[in-house]
Amino acid sequence: GDRLERLIARRADLVLAVSPDLAERAQDLGAPHVEVAIIPAVSPQQPAEPSTSDAAAAEDAWPRSGARLLTVARLAPQKGLPLLLEAAAILSREVDAGRLTAFTWALAGDGPGREQAAERIAAEQLPVTLLGRRSDAPALMEVADIVVQTSLWEGQPLTIQEALRAGTAIVATDVGGTAVTARGGAVLVDPQAQAIAEALRTLLSDPEARTRAAERAQAAARRLPGLEDLAAQLRQVVLDLH
Repeated sequence: GDRLERLIARRADLVLAVSPDLAERAQDLGAPHVEVAIIPAVSPQQPAEPSTSDAAAAEDAWPRSGARLLTVARLAPQKGLPLLLEAAAILSREVDAGRLTAFTWALAGDGPGREQAAERIAAEQLPVTLLGRRSDAPALMEVADIVVQTSLWEGQPLTIQEALRAGTAIVATDVGGTAVTARGGAVLVDPQAQAIAEALRTLLSDPEARTRAAERAQAAARRLPGLEDLAAQLRQVVLDLH
């Protein structure tokens, strides 16, 4: 696989990489020209707004009162599920000590890590609810207080694009192309449980900080690229190569 990647990088006229770290890797492997690919925010098949029925169903995702945290992710190693659960444990202790308002962290998605996550949630009585596979992510984001991404690596995550469009405060790990996607609209932290917990503690305890974070997300959403931006990049690529 490594040899094939090196061969392709050296023989390609241009490599379009989905994240800056992959662009740097392609350069190191000998690619003559490398650019970060433009990923459009909405595909032609994707509805731009959640339906009324989706919005109603989303309200039931948080069974308890308190602040609403949301993560939308496949329950797989890349998504940093142990970081999420450890951050939830840290914040839960803050709630028990009376230093932080109550919250529920809803996790929408399914995958091989579900059983292990469920065991830890039950054993430690963490305020995390496993929603399973959902088709209403935009609606869930609309009613969440904070959208959280705890990934160990990402390309240009569509989940962050959706959260920006929902105008919700965002906390995300600064990995892969997340910063490129967020465009200043997310609170970016190191992929460490303590760093995630501290960023969330700030937003949970300070409604004004949460409002400002949401406003930054809304502003960044207006800067998301569309299909016309991708088309322009590809047209320029063809012109440059000829």
